[in-house]
Amino acid sequence: MWTPYFDQIAALVDFQETVNIISMKCVIEPDCILSGLSHKKNAEHSLLHALADGRFRLLLSAPLLYAYEQALYDARHDIGLKFREIEETLSFFAAHADYVPCHPLWHAQMNKPEKDLTISCAYIGGADMVIVARPDLYKAATDKLNIQVLNAKKAVKALTPPVKKRKAA
Repeated sequence: MWTPYFDQIAALVDFQETVNIISMKCVIEPDCILSGLSHKKNAEHSLLHALADGRFRLLLSAPLLYAYEQALYDARHDIGLKFREIEETLSFFAAHADYVPCHPLWHAQMNKPEKDLTISCAYIGGADMVIVARPDLYKAATDKLNIQVLNAKKAVKALTPPVKKRKAA
């Protein structure tokens, strides 16, 4: 029921802005995942918190999830994760993701297969942004496919809702 009290609250909160932020779809490169898990005070770690808070939806294909798995197992000694923790981390990503099917006729756009997994998932899934460690390496994808590629610091800034300044009384 719509009450006058709720109208006053609705005037303070921009519901449309909140809906736009939650509905953002992003693809994260495996290198950003590793960086976010290994350092607690960097932008990649903040990005993982944003995912856990539901500020965006992760797009994930089966090959990209496998790339996450390979990256985590390869860096498990550096990050200090045990096998069970790796499985829990992968389950977290799978639970917070929307599945993107692989397209058998996808033509490679990038010079490295792991980068092409990220771009193909973003393009087929209709991602709003791709979050990578080095956006300059994805120049071909941004030019040909018109995909927004950002580093983690810029992505966190884009995912954070702007704070409205209140007038002093």
